[in-house]
Amino acid sequence: MDINSFKYFVKICQNNSFTKTAKELFITQQALSKRIKKLEKEIGAPLFNRNSKGVDLTELGKYILPKAKALVKTYDNLIIEINNKVNMEKSKIKIGFAPGTLQILGAKEIIDFEQKYNDINIDIAEFSDVDCEANVLNGNLDLALTVKPNDINSFIYYHLIREKLVVIINKKNPLASRKSVKFEDLKDERFILLTDTFRIQPVILEHFNKAGVVPNIYFKSSHDLKIAYDFVELNKGIFVFVDKLTHIEEYSNICSIPIDDPTAFWDAGFIVKRDAQPNKSTKKFMNYFLNKYNKDLSQTNSI
Repeated sequence: MDINSFKYFVKICQNNSFTKTAKELFITQQALSKRIKKLEKEIGAPLFNRNSKGVDLTELGKYILPKAKALVKTYDNLIIEINNKVNMEKSKIKIGFAPGTLQILGAKEIIDFEQKYNDINIDIAEFSDVDCEANVLNGNLDLALTVKPNDINSFIYYHLIREKLVVIINKKNPLASRKSVKFEDLKDERFILLTDTFRIQPVILEHFNKAGVVPNIYFKSSHDLKIAYDFVELNKGIFVFVDKLTHIEEYSNICSIPIDDPTAFWDAGFIVKRDAQPNKSTKKFMNYFLNKYNKDLSQTNSI
């Protein structure tokens, strides 16, 4: 005898039907009947009288039903209590991801971490770079994976990812034939840029300034990158973005070209509040990925 057999028995009694119960349990009626017959054989007597209208409980079935209900309820409550206790004993970490960072890190990598450290519960959410910083500072997040913040005095920053910048450009633009471009080459262009909630934006503007370029901005995108691609497709401007975050496969009239500047890159990593000591689970999470992405951990802050 097993608890599932008693659960099936109780369910059949509630529905007064093998057919309806089999559908609710997503099993065949034949499999359900076989399971009940096995239970009856183990008990040593039938539980149901089968007839053309359905099923009726035998006297033994009527006797067993309330006890089976109590047994099933006790079992279900025990499972809930065990799960609650296990979850209470798990350490929880709250992690924020800036746009694009989870895409590069990989959802599968997060799942692999959870499977390896099943004593840790992870709450994840996506925020802008600016909101990642604010939520780490106010304690709503234990850490965030975001672009390197400007206010480095408020955070400890652990570099993880560095990606090159590209220009996304309409193929009709004369620059589209180039293998690479410099910021100086873009002085006469119109631009689709990101808003200041993205930390990459100040980096781009800084490089424009160094090149003596005052960008003629056609549009600023705060969230939907598809709009930025659409404007490039319509030849309304050039979009400066991160190479590995660029997905223009569905667009036939645009292409991406690397920016030839060794100092122009997207630098992302973990941030924690400077005066807050990360707990063991937070350290495990950061070290797990730092070890995957950094051959030489001396290149980043040690944890």
